[in-house]
Amino acid sequence: MTDQQDHLARAEASASLPALLPPLVPLHDGAPAASEAPSGASRAIWPVLDRLEQALDHETAELMTLRSADFNRLNEIKSRLLLDASRAIRAIEGEVTDGRLIARLSTLRLKLEHNRLAIGMHLDAVREIASAMTETLIDAESDGTYSATSRIASAPAVKAHAP
Repeated sequence: MTDQQDHLARAEASASLPALLPPLVPLHDGAPAASEAPSGASRAIWPVLDRLEQALDHETAELMTLRSADFNRLNEIKSRLLLDASRAIRAIEGEVTDGRLIARLSTLRLKLEHNRLAIGMHLDAVREIASAMTETLIDAESDGTYSATSRIASAPAVKAHAP
């Protein structure tokens, strides 16, 4: 698959969720305005948020295009970045007056919800497939002995011969 086809497939896949959530609109250009003079801790959170959003976008795109990906690895990366983000937020908790940071966190919240819905749809599909496979295996292995309508009950009665 070429990069252009890959990009189109991801765009089509992400177009299937907007009915569930409003479209994601970037609310920042990557850094707070110079006039706001953010602290060092506030400046340090921006790269963490960038990496977290990239990881979320990547995982969501993989789920929506039904590609085979290392979801354990993606989950590990996402968990680590969420931990880093929560630590960075705690470091600036008392000074969160940066409107652009608050808007960025709102965008992140929407991306997290979008990702959660994509994971939920993926898990629902896996459960459905597993259930269908389980029923098929049970039906194939069952001889009807323990079923509610056993084969013996539906068979014609056999008369016993007296000696």
